[in-house]
Amino acid sequence: MNKYRFIFFSILCFVVCVNANATHNRAGEITYLWLNGYTYQIKVTIFTEISGTNMPDRCEDTVYFGDGTSALVSRSNGASGLCSPPALNGVPISSSVKLNEYITTHTYPGPGNYLISTEDPNRTAGIINIPNSVNQTFYLESLLVIPTFGSSQNSSPTMSHIPLDTGCVNQCFYHNPSATDTDGDSISYELTYCRGSFGSNSAGYSYPSSGAGGIFHLDSITGIHTWCNPQLQGDYNVATLIKEWRKDSGGNYFLIGYVLRDAQFIISTCTSINELNGAESTINVSPNPVTENLTVTLNQNNGELFTIELIDITGCKIKTFANNESLSKENQFVLNLETIQIGIYFLQFIGSNNTSITKKIIKQ
Repeated sequence: MNKYRFIFFSILCFVVCVNANATHNRAGEITYLWLNGYTYQIKVTIFTEISGTNMPDRCEDTVYFGDGTSALVSRSNGASGLCSPPALNGVPISSSVKLNEYITTHTYPGPGNYLISTEDPNRTAGIINIPNSVNQTFYLESLLVIPTFGSSQNSSPTMSHIPLDTGCVNQCFYHNPSATDTDGDSISYELTYCRGSFGSNSAGYSYPSSGAGGIFHLDSITGIHTWCNPQLQGDYNVATLIKEWRKDSGGNYFLIGYVLRDAQFIISTCTSINELNGAESTINVSPNPVTENLTVTLNQNNGELFTIELIDITGCKIKTFANNESLSKENQFVLNLETIQIGIYFLQFIGSNNTSITKKIIKQ
């Protein structure tokens, strides 16, 4: 099985009165970019389900700017044809998931704290840690602080990895949004609850269960989610506050804003990964996370040679490595990842005996 491929489940649709209240929202976030003065570009990013019947397709979405005003914003990515202009169609990133972006600009009245938000019925069905998710509203928010000290310039953190990821039952799972801040503000990470209507706690929400002896942890500095070991296959949603901090003239740190990221993690049994002897320990990679050189150890290779492909979270092949016969006899070799961008990747080992093994790594 290719661990980077999303695994999705059947969608249930409910009809309330004469309106189809379909389930389709998987994950998303709101980011903002300073343009000039008090004018900002606002971007809502939502990943939606596109399979099944009665799936709503939002050509427009309402954005609340946090200053008492709102706007109906046309979808701005993809081709044209399905929606009335100027709205575009969105971009399918798989057979069942669509990437939707709604981009607009807004000028604020002056310095202040502005909670930017959007909400839409409903979430996808069957989310394990959100009971009755099919009937729960999907809500996103981000806090924009236009400071009274220094410049009004303040762009939110941006993430290089999408808020969709996959893992395996009874194996360690890692996810990092890989946030950066163009203003040079410091970034911290904090777990929070998934939001429902008007920003309320989604009813019954709980953090994913790690089972006996396992862990579910978020590193507040690196942003790495560590989950050892998922017990049940299915979909889980996890919300993270990605906060940015700025020093004032006195050297004191102030919260300058945050992005609430609602991510969906899809856990499967991963039974189709073909290990040499069915053992996860056949190939070891370390250190993981890695900053420069990754050591690959073949614990039991039987003379098999491997081609190694480095694949990013979207399924794109970044690089191909090939170990020769002398390296395979030594049972250990080194991959240099120094020039690879920070993020989460998959190493797919394709053996000369038709073995296929996938390892997930984090590049720091």
